[in-house]
Amino acid sequence: MKHALASLAFALASCALLAQDTAPLTFDVASVKPNRSGENSTHIGHSGGTLTVTNATLKYCILRAYGVADAQVSGPSWLDTERYDIVAKAAADAANDRHALRLRALLAERFKLAVHRETKEAPVYALVVAKNGPKIKKEESGDAGDGDLESGRGHVTAKAVAMTHLATFLAGPRAALGRVVINQTGLNGAYSFTLEWTPEGADSRGMDSPPPILTALQEQLGLKVETRKAPVEILFIDHVEKIPTEN
Repeated sequence: MKHALASLAFALASCALLAQDTAPLTFDVASVKPNRSGENSTHIGHSGGTLTVTNATLKYCILRAYGVADAQVSGPSWLDTERYDIVAKAAADAANDRHALRLRALLAERFKLAVHRETKEAPVYALVVAKNGPKIKKEESGDAGDGDLESGRGHVTAKAVAMTHLATFLAGPRAALGRVVINQTGLNGAYSFTLEWTPEGADSRGMDSPPPILTALQEQLGLKVETRKAPVEILFIDHVEKIPTEN
């Protein structure tokens, strides 16, 4: 009888642990509000278990949550125009590299986001190191590479970010490359840099104007993109609501 009870207790404990492992990661508390400032600059940062997103489109949040590029999301047009502020808090020692999973759960809860995925072959850009090597500063602090990235029209400033985040940015609406960008730099760790360029269609400011983004990428960061073909996963938005549920 004692053996049977011990076995039952072990089985129940195992089920509880399994449920904890499979349960979605969530933030302990979060504030989600529409941003009506009319500004174009977006900021995202992590500090002590807190994720702060300022003036971001919902598509930008989806890109960060699912680790996909702009060209990989198929959904309503307002995803590119409606902007939001998010302050979400987990335990102070929560791993920043798991915030993407927590953000997925938050978007599902507050925006009722539901998605499915399909894969197809498509042209992509591979982000690689240019001939003369990288011109970006590697951080030696041991940061996991999930630091701050702040962008505006024609510029981006990054502090301690991984190259995968730069690839995601280049595939997004700010860079407007129009393709998925895959990180194939082989550069591990976290890097800080500033990139400035003249967006396509912008008025030139003369001789001092920065170059187009692909030229700037090579001249300022020592990186470039090459055209490849690869299977691309498309994230289809099955349902999403414009107004988030109350905090």
